[in-house]
Amino acid sequence: MNFFKKFTQILFPNTCLACNVIISHDGEFCANCWKGLQFINHPKCQKCSFPFEFSVDFSSDCSVQNSEKICSNCLKKKPYYRKVYTIFRYNSTIGNAIANFKYRDQTFIAKRLVKLINKFTDIDLKSYDLITGVALHKKKLKTRKFNQAILLAKFLSKDKLIYDLIIRVKNDNSQVKLGQKQRVKNIKKAFMLNPKYKENKLIKNKKILLIDDVITTSSTINSISKILMRNKAKHVDVLAIAKTIFD
Repeated sequence: MNFFKKFTQILFPNTCLACNVIISHDGEFCANCWKGLQFINHPKCQKCSFPFEFSVDFSSDCSVQNSEKICSNCLKKKPYYRKVYTIFRYNSTIGNAIANFKYRDQTFIAKRLVKLINKFTDIDLKSYDLITGVALHKKKLKTRKFNQAILLAKFLSKDKLIYDLIIRVKNDNSQVKLGQKQRVKNIKKAFMLNPKYKENKLIKNKKILLIDDVITTSSTINSISKILMRNKAKHVDVLAIAKTIFD
């Protein structure tokens, strides 16, 4: 390690994403917070990434093609997106890291979250034609000063990013404290495709990756995926840092 790099690390020490204690220069979480993280691993729904609590043998079920494992919610009402990639179950530990990023102006965290995406997902970014993020209403964007989903997308693949592909036209109540039915109602007609991209058919037959920070009920990502699919996208996949798992 050269002197300048070592001096920089002393002057600007690396801190835990969740609790801000000083950690090693190449880490993301302290030991205590690492223990608090809950990963979403297999077996899980191949559409929404809902984790199954026990391993299920689908090999003898003729109704399940290509050994696809789909949860009951996705079977009951097929989502417009094709697949969700996510890393963590949402809890207070990863919630603190995301809150530091979104609400405490620690935008440098975006780059570190992207490192986690690259390390803990098998997503192939080269397979997508376009990448975009869940849109914020212009009033919220003015207050926050940045869109966290777009910032993540920028560090994932700046060349493929279309930051204004989706427009949020309704600035309704925050989704945070709403139940599932209220969220669906709240998000109804909240988004639209930017007219300039509809006219030039930018998304027709395109493979699109939609970025969000946290998936709760999936109403937001499904609403946006519906818009993109109805405008002739080939398919829409979703990538998020965390997903809320309801018991």
